[in-house]
Amino acid sequence: MEEYSELVEKYKRFREVNRKFNNILTHKVSERAIRKCGEKLGIMRGNTFVFEDEQEMDVLMDYCIYAYYENGQNAVSRYMAESPPSAGSDEYVVLKAMTESFYTLVQIEQVLKGVGVWANDLLGDRRYPLIDMGLCKTGVKGLVTATRLLPFADFVMTSGAPIPIDPEATEEILDYINHQFSSENGKYITLDMQQRADLMTTIIRLCLGDNMAAHVRYQDIETTHVPQPLEREARVGRNQPCPCGSGKKYKHCCGR
Repeated sequence: MEEYSELVEKYKRFREVNRKFNNILTHKVSERAIRKCGEKLGIMRGNTFVFEDEQEMDVLMDYCIYAYYENGQNAVSRYMAESPPSAGSDEYVVLKAMTESFYTLVQIEQVLKGVGVWANDLLGDRRYPLIDMGLCKTGVKGLVTATRLLPFADFVMTSGAPIPIDPEATEEILDYINHQFSSENGKYITLDMQQRADLMTTIIRLCLGDNMAAHVRYQDIETTHVPQPLEREARVGRNQPCPCGSGKKYKHCCGR
């Protein structure tokens, strides 16, 4: 769409810069940080990392970069303090957006062909133009994903590994978050640094508990054919009786 052409060009530049920073920061994450984050996400079992799917490694590293704090700083804010890019450069704009990024649930409201989507932030009650060349080809109206958003002046883009969430799990996650993080009148409170990290932890643990990351597939959209959105295989509902015969709900038994 011509009206979005300028945003698409910005997105392409910013995406490449973001990938560069992600690569730099990934190599700066300590072994201790990875182990601690693996334990918090339930991926670390004893002295072993247990991944249900290779995409969970991307989820873990995004978590390490943004949610692991030492002396009040995560990897992004520490890099900004130690190696600030030139003011006004693409590197500065992207790194600043990374310091202001947030983890949330987004639902596709409208697909913009060749551009991205209009997305609803289900936790912040906001609506954004989300520029994403892959999502505009594979996304469908109503799809909900748990993801990190980088905010720019006139659009947002994702960073890290998105996790698709089915409707039943979306409702359960929203109910849990509303109970844990909202005020008595039901309005979301302003979250401090630690609460934001806790919220991200909550969302990811709930998603990984349902093995949703296994339904993410990455492809180079410039050189390969992009398939239609993947459909989840039929599974036992989280609130249905567990098929093992224990008499418990699936989510409290084999689905834990």
